[in-house]
Amino acid sequence: MIKELWQYMSSSNALPVAKKMGFLKEAVSMTARAKRCHEAWGAHYQNCQKVILNAAKRAVQNRTVLILGAGSLADVPLEVLASRFEKVILVDLVFLKAARQQAANFANVVLVEQDVTESLSWLQAGKTLVQKPSAWLDDPTIDLVVSLNLITQLPLIPVRWLMKHYDLPEIEADIVGKQLIFAHLRYLQSFNGEVCLIADRMDIEFDIFGEELDRFDPWWDVEPPKSEATWEWELMPLGEVSESKGQKNMVGVSML
Repeated sequence: MIKELWQYMSSSNALPVAKKMGFLKEAVSMTARAKRCHEAWGAHYQNCQKVILNAAKRAVQNRTVLILGAGSLADVPLEVLASRFEKVILVDLVFLKAARQQAANFANVVLVEQDVTESLSWLQAGKTLVQKPSAWLDDPTIDLVVSLNLITQLPLIPVRWLMKHYDLPEIEADIVGKQLIFAHLRYLQSFNGEVCLIADRMDIEFDIFGEELDRFDPWWDVEPPKSEATWEWELMPLGEVSESKGQKNMVGVSML
């Protein structure tokens, strides 16, 4: 707990919206959870890296690769990408110290802390405005784009924020969540190079016997692209949050 607090306090370079809305706190918490659940998460990280490397082989040229949702870099095969591409752009709203140190080892790797929705400033102010992002769409050198465990996470904090601070009705909040997912999907489809989408397809709660208790649609009823490959990610093993239930996510890969 003390280490998590120190990580939060020492991240003075975080964007103001990341601190105010709770993204920085969430990044610190997820990093701590990843360490506690490293055995359960290991296969997921390996699968993500393998998919990204396969996507890299499909790129016609090897000029720039853009990774959206790079976060902790645990699921990014950074060394191989840095040797294969002329430039690697890693994007997320928050990068903690460990990720910054790892990226600093490569001269052609750039970390960019940016709001990939390009809508958070409005949402923070209580305006339910969601636009299609445009960053990097004018860069003709981008040969590969990867959206990494990101799209289904985009609505979570903004929707909670709007409901808590602006009493947004659940029906309207649901519309905002759908719009954020739609906007990111349209954004990815606007790139000219190869585009790889790695994202949750279904969240499943299970009991101590491994039996399914409930399942949730992380796409907010938006129809996702067809998956070319899938695997299970044991996001919350038994005992992580509850002794009686855990959660596993079905992860899917789509080439857009």
